[in-house]
Amino acid sequence: MSKTDTKPVTAVLVGAGTRGRDTYGAYALKYPSRLKFIAVCDSDEEKRKIFQVLHNIPDDYAFPTWNALFNSKIGKIAQVTFICTPDRMHHGPAIEAMELDYDLFLEKPIAPTLEECQDIAKCASARNRIVQVGHVLRFTNYWQALKEFLMGGKLGRIVHYDHSENVAYWHFGHSFVRGPYKNKEESTAIVLAKTCHDLDLIYWLMNEKPIDVYSHGELTHYKPENAPPGAPERCTDGCPIEDECPWFAPRLYIELEPVIRTGKYSPSRFIRWMTKRIIKSKSFSNFIAIFNKDIRRIKNWNQFPVTHLTNDYSIESRLKALREGPYGLCIYKTGNDVPDHQVSTFNFPSGTSVTLVMHGLSEYEGREFKIFGTKGVIRGVFRNSLELIEFIDFRNGDTETIYKHGLTVSAHGGGDEGIMHAFTAVILGEKSREEGNLTDVLTAMESHFMGFAAEESRLTGKKQLMKDYR
Repeated sequence: MSKTDTKPVTAVLVGAGTRGRDTYGAYALKYPSRLKFIAVCDSDEEKRKIFQVLHNIPDDYAFPTWNALFNSKIGKIAQVTFICTPDRMHHGPAIEAMELDYDLFLEKPIAPTLEECQDIAKCASARNRIVQVGHVLRFTNYWQALKEFLMGGKLGRIVHYDHSENVAYWHFGHSFVRGPYKNKEESTAIVLAKTCHDLDLIYWLMNEKPIDVYSHGELTHYKPENAPPGAPERCTDGCPIEDECPWFAPRLYIELEPVIRTGKYSPSRFIRWMTKRIIKSKSFSNFIAIFNKDIRRIKNWNQFPVTHLTNDYSIESRLKALREGPYGLCIYKTGNDVPDHQVSTFNFPSGTSVTLVMHGLSEYEGREFKIFGTKGVIRGVFRNSLELIEFIDFRNGDTETIYKHGLTVSAHGGGDEGIMHAFTAVILGEKSREEGNLTDVLTAMESHFMGFAAEESRLTGKKQLMKDYR
């Protein structure tokens, strides 16, 4: 069969929220010859309807619950299932889909508990199912370039690896203070919910399993005692410091200042100048929007983080959501309990130590790292304004640029599209599982062991042995 005659992978989607609709659904619309969604399941009727319209799915193939989709009466209707539900709703549909012999694309983390993760892995192994976990960063050009360089031996033996996940102040406030991950018991420990990608990268780059971990972290800033005097329960109730508070909700969700501010890092001097003027003056922004489609797009933003507020992205609906929903609460009065900083130290059989730092008070969204070897040092930055890897050679002091890329707006540095190309290639038979280098559930379990052990260490104050989790 020629490539042009190849039929796309058929799929059902469970969870039509931000990741399901705007990442994997968008991929299917962009590459219709590789992926086609034929059914959707979501308890939110409005989200379900939006996905139906986008993918031309009939009502008979739109389901309010995964139990209605996965049963012997309906049977298997597609090749793969995409599970993009909240973390605590991964286990049930994953098991039932595999029982019907679906292969899976499973959003990370696998599940919020060790027992559920193990259950999913055992079922995948028993039924010989592909379960691709959404560890997308392995599939970026950036991290693949780093992996290739490390394998070349120029760094020598790694002695210490320092990896930092810097969560922008506004993103942390959105997801982990006001949003769905603000309470551990209702979601997932933050070391898995936020640094799951980083744990996977560390395991992949080190190419060995850690021996033990010690972790410390706590909630320091985002709590009631740090609220300014006179601060109301909601930003929309007239906050006395709204002009100076970085987390003032209307500035994020209505004016979209953090989104617009990305333009300050553009290589174009004109765009940088324009961005500063737009942020400074609403009237100038409104005037420019008449002529510029990109500014109009921002003013009618229909992507993260607005998609978490409401299904209607008009200014009026967003304001209503801020007045009534969790995203309009004062950043210090949301009832959150997850740490806003955590440091985990892993020790490896080779003698290498690795520190993983996560914090929610960064000016940039992204990652930084330093890898200290016996022949030199690698320093790297991975964020949307700059992707850079440099090697400094001990012998001559020279600095070699391994990878450099400027401003990008693609999600996860292009990893979302990269992982989908790899996954569909395996399902379509273009590549074997090994050639596709999939982050399947059996491989992904190691990063999850690391996360569960780190969280237990944080809670108990004691070093955890990794062998106790495998």
